[in-house]
Amino acid sequence: MAVLAILNIGYYQALEDGDIETVLFIKKHPSLQIKFYNIHANDGDIRPVERLSGEERMWIIDYCRHRLGIDTELKTQDDVEMCRRK
Repeated sequence: MAVLAILNIGYYQALEDGDIETVLFIKKHPSLQIKFYNIHANDGDIRPVERLSGEERMWIIDYCRHRLGIDTELKTQDDVEMCRRK
């Protein structure tokens, strides 16, 4: 049972009204990764794609795939916007 939870449930932390909250979600694709980073959850700023580090790109790609079910290479600003949904 625990293995199924690990494969299918993920979370990220978001700043809500000054408090850090854990947001759980059911993954669109099973994986061993359970902690994700939603780059837009804490500041709400739109990040220009050309200013994202390699690590930030991977965070967004992982979040977008597992949380939203969208596969992207994150090459355009539209890709960043598409993955911004909650």
